[in-house]
This record gives sequence, structure tokens and C-alpha cells, in this order.
Amino acid sequence: MSSQYIQPDQINEFDIREIVLTLWRHRLLIIIITCSTFLVALAFILTRPVYYKATASIMVEKGELNLPDFAEVKGGEQFGNFTVQTEVKVLTSSDLALRTIDAAKYGEKLGRADMEPQALLGAFAGALSVSAQGSSKIIDVTFQSASAQDAALIANTHVEQYQNLQIENKQKEVNNLSEWFHGKVSDLKDDVVEKSQAVEAYRAKENLAIGKGSEEIFLQEISDLSAQLTPLQVRRFDVESKIQALEIAMKEGVVDNIVTLTSSPNIVSLKQQEAEAKLQVQELRSRYGSKNPKLMAAQNALAQARQSISTEIEKQLETLRAEKAAFDAQEELLAKRLEEIKYTTAAQREKLIHLKTLMVERDASQKQLDSFLANYESLQSQINFAQPDASVISKAIAPVWPSNPSKALLVVVAALLSGALACTVVFAIEMLRSGLRNYEDIRRMGLKPIGILPEYSDPTSDSLMARSNHREAIKKIYVAAFAGTTRKSILFSSALPQEGRTTLVYNLAHYLVSLNKKVLVIDADFVKPMLTHLCKIEEGPGLMEVLNGVTKIQDAIISTSMGFSLMRRGDMVRLSPEGMASHNFDEMIDFLKGSFDYILIDSGPVLSHSESEVLSKKVDGVIIVTHWMKTSKRNVLNMLAALHDISAPVLGIVLNNVDLDRYKKVTSGSDFLMARAG
Repeated sequence: MSSQYIQPDQINEFDIREIVLTLWRHRLLIIIITCSTFLVALAFILTRPVYYKATASIMVEKGELNLPDFAEVKGGEQFGNFTVQTEVKVLTSSDLALRTIDAAKYGEKLGRADMEPQALLGAFAGALSVSAQGSSKIIDVTFQSASAQDAALIANTHVEQYQNLQIENKQKEVNNLSEWFHGKVSDLKDDVVEKSQAVEAYRAKENLAIGKGSEEIFLQEISDLSAQLTPLQVRRFDVESKIQALEIAMKEGVVDNIVTLTSSPNIVSLKQQEAEAKLQVQELRSRYGSKNPKLMAAQNALAQARQSISTEIEKQLETLRAEKAAFDAQEELLAKRLEEIKYTTAAQREKLIHLKTLMVERDASQKQLDSFLANYESLQSQINFAQPDASVISKAIAPVWPSNPSKALLVVVAALLSGALACTVVFAIEMLRSGLRNYEDIRRMGLKPIGILPEYSDPTSDSLMARSNHREAIKKIYVAAFAGTTRKSILFSSALPQEGRTTLVYNLAHYLVSLNKKVLVIDADFVKPMLTHLCKIEEGPGLMEVLNGVTKIQDAIISTSMGFSLMRRGDMVRLSPEGMASHNFDEMIDFLKGSFDYILIDSGPVLSHSESEVLSKKVDGVIIVTHWMKTSKRNVLNMLAALHDISAPVLGIVLNNVDLDRYKKVTSGSDFLMARAG
């Protein structure tokens, strides 16, 4: 296959030369569309009225009420957040438009003085344009009219009506707010009186002193008792720990620990006497022995010292226990008194808390009343409140030049757009014709054009070969694909069914016979075989039986009335891709090459059947047949890609069913007469 093969995604659909030729071929259609479109646009431009636009600019400032603590008193629902976009909506509202229509006598200026203002709303809204200038507070009010003076007049009138509407709304707002203040102040006065009476009534009923002294007495007594109770508990815990430690030390006989735990001087003195007696016993025992009267007297003194220590410890324990009992009694009395005070204080505090709640409510109402009275006086003093929020920065003036483009410019644009529309229609038509148009399209794919076959009502008629133009077309295909080469086995395939493969094989075989060539045609179309029908021969053993070894090659070949031999398809039941891919097919082709000058194989479409791909690798060349201007380039490229992947020897492409008159229009020269061998 040619090394110049172009991949499907590499083909360049935009060729300047072809674009120019396409426009030239459709020059008449382009002229008709351009002229007709331009005439319609020209009529519209010439009859289109001239419009003028005038713009008035205003700056919006929201007037604020100078009311101290007003938001706290009245809340924020009566005055919402102000935005420029809100005012833009007001400027484009229907109510304001009706006011302007009436004030500017818009109906008379349009020549429709008898129409109701509501009927003029649509025309007025279409001519009015209101826009905010970025994030600033400036708003432009623009009006369009056929008269420059009317445009400026109506724009200024609309701004004036907008300001008047603001003044009216402000006055209504002041009146509503004043009325609301009157009602609110009256309600607050009644509320203050009612809450003051409630405070005095509750104070008299519960006999509560003024101020907070009573509450502080109870709290101070509780604090004093708590301060006494805490150190008493600490001392009691200390005595208990000493008692427990002494009892454990006596039980275990650890006298040293007892001396450490107690600070009694008697125990310390007795402990010293015990130590001295113990030392004397040890000295006498070592000096006189165990039977000496002095030793016995010393031992009695040691025992007496130890007995005195035990007696003294018991006294210390009794003292500590007595002290603990005293602490317990004091703690019990203090805790009992604390509970009594807490109970009494809780009841008293509840009354005081309720009284304070009533007093807080009364004071809050009084504060709110004072604030309302102060704000009400401030509201009455703000005379300039009922003023418009918008101030005119610049009034609209009558424009000198119309706002719409000049008619000369519109004519030029209409001419250009008319030509562009005509070219677009032409290219749309060309895109719908997605098939191969001429040899140039084939060459762009990196392939060789083999030839063309003109369209005929009956392309398989026996009398067709007698026509010089048809015979010449077949001759050129022969010269381009066979003459001067050693190719004998040629496979004919296509991308899709019904593209003319069988017709070409039939006519080419007929032509080769006329050149005294021995020709064998093999029917390898396993989808819809037509050769037996064209040759008027019944189906029988053929290719499938030969490949499967059921029939000999000579027995599968039959002669036809047209002079060439035919190998039929055979029984489809025996169809086997493995059989076609085996050496049996190669051996059959080699054998047939010795008996025939040319072997023409009619195969099925590549994109729908894999058998064609298998056979294409086993022949000397593959010729692609495609329906002129019908089979899409994409399908042809996909078929070529499949053959390229298996290294099939593609010789080129034949354009079939060509309308010669139309073909001459879509080709750059006479290339349909210039097929060459190679």
C-alpha cells in the first residue's frame, strides 16, 4: 500500500484552491442569493426611520431621618435598605411611565392623540432606557424618538415626574410615620402608668423595703455562718485523723509514732525515763547477770515507765475524743442555723426578685417613651424631609446626530452579509455532498485514481460495451491497474454495499475477453452474490467447496456466454474465515495463475464483513470502488485504514456511477481523461 496514505484525522478539508473552484462553480447561485438578500435589506434600510437619543443624568441620595435611637424604638421594617437598582426599577415602572405620557403629551407627538395612555405604554417602554453607571449612584435616563427635540423633552419630563413622585411618596411617608408616632406614644404612656401601679401594689402587699438592704442582711449572715463553719470542719478533721493514728499506733505497739503524733510533754518525759531504764537494764545484765537484785529493780522501773506511757496515751485519746465531740456539736448547730437562714432568705429573695422585675419593666417602658418623645420632636423639626432623593446632574439636550448607524454604512454591511450568506449556503450544499468528487480528492488521501465509470440505467447490458465512452472508461481502468504489470489476481471491494463492485468486475472481465485474455471471475461476495444472476447461471459448488476440499478446482470452474470463466461462491454453510486464511486459498490462487491471464475477485464491503480483509492480503492488488458523490469520505478513509493495518496492496480507487456533465463542473481540469498506469 502507498506510503503516502493519509490517516482519517489528517486529511485537510480546507483547500484554498478547492474553495475558490467551489465558489466559481456556484457563482450563479451566489449571485442570486446575494442580490435577493441585498435587495430585501436595502428596502428595509431605506424605509427605516431615523432615531435620536437624548440622555438625562441624575444622582440618587437616600434622605435619612435624623432620629436618635430610631432603629431601637421603631425597628427597621418601615424603612428598607436603599439600592440604586431599586430606583432603576421605579424609573422603568408603568405608573411613572403613565405620568410622563400624560405630562409630555406623548400621544400627540406620535400622532395618536386619541389613544389611551395605557395603549401607548408599549411604545414608550421600548423607547425608554434606564441604566446605572457601575457602582456609583448616577443613573442615566435615555429616550429615543424620531425627533431630537422630543427625545430631550420626554427624557427631562420623565426625570421631573420621577422627582415629583418621590416628593409625594415622602410626604405620605412622613404622614404615616407621624400617625404611627401618635399611636405609639399613647400606648407607651398607658403602659408606663400600668407598670408603675403594679410595682407599688406589690411592694405594699409584701411589705418590702425600698432598695436592696434587706437582701444584703440575709446574704451577710449566710456568709458569716459559712466562714465559721469551714475552719471548724477543718479542725474536726484534724482531731479525727489524730485519734485514728493513735489507735493504730497503740494497736501495733509503735510508741515512736505516738510520740510523733502527740505534742504532750508528759509523754515525752516518760519516753525519756523509759529510754534511761532500758539502758540501765542492758548495762546491769551485761555486768552482773540476770539474777542480780539491781537488775531486777531496773527491770521493774522499765515496766513502770512503760505503764505510765500507756496511761498517758489513754488520757490523750480521751481528750481528743472530747474535743471531737465538741466540734461535732458546734458544726451541727451552725449547719442547722445556716439551713434556717437559707430557707428564710429564699422566700424573701423571690419576693425581691419579682419586685425588681416589675421595676425593670416599668423603667424600660419609661425609657422607650422618653426616646419616642424625643424622636417625635425631631421628626416635626425636619422640614426638608419631603424633598426628592434624586438631583439632576445634567439635563437632556437635543442631539445633533441620529443614534442609529448611517444608511451608507448599513448598505455596505448588508452587501457583505448578503455575500457571506450566499457563500454559507453554497458551502452547506457542498458539505451535504460528502462523497469523493474527483481525482483531486483521491490524491489528497495519498492514493491513486484508477478511473471512473459513467452512470447508466443498465450498467450490465450486453450492448453497453459497444458504446465508445463506456469502453474507453473500462480501457483506462485496465491501463491504470493492469497494463505493464505482472499483477494477475485483483480483488475488488468497497466501503459499503451497492457501490458497483460487481458491475465493474463484470464489465472489466468482458473487456479483457475482447483482448483475447483468459479471465476467471471468482464470486467472493458472501452477503449478496450477483455474478451468477448477471451470467444467468444457477448456484452450485464453488469457492467454499474448493477451500474445504470437497470439490476440485477444475470442477468448480464453469464457462459463461460472455467468454470468461466463473467460480461461484458455493454453499454458505461451508463459509469459514479459517479456510480463506489457510494455505488452501494460496495454493488455489497459484494454480489458477498458471491457467488464466487474470483472476478478478468480487468481494464484499470491507466495513461490514471481515472476509474481504482476509482475502485482500492474498492477492496482487486491491481496487476500491466507491459511489461518486455519495459514499462519505469518512467511510472511505475508515475502509482504507482497515486495509492499511493489514498491509493490503491497494492499487487505487474507481469512482462509479459518475454524471459526466456534473463531474466536469466539480473538477479542476480534464483529469477524468487522464488515468495512468503505475
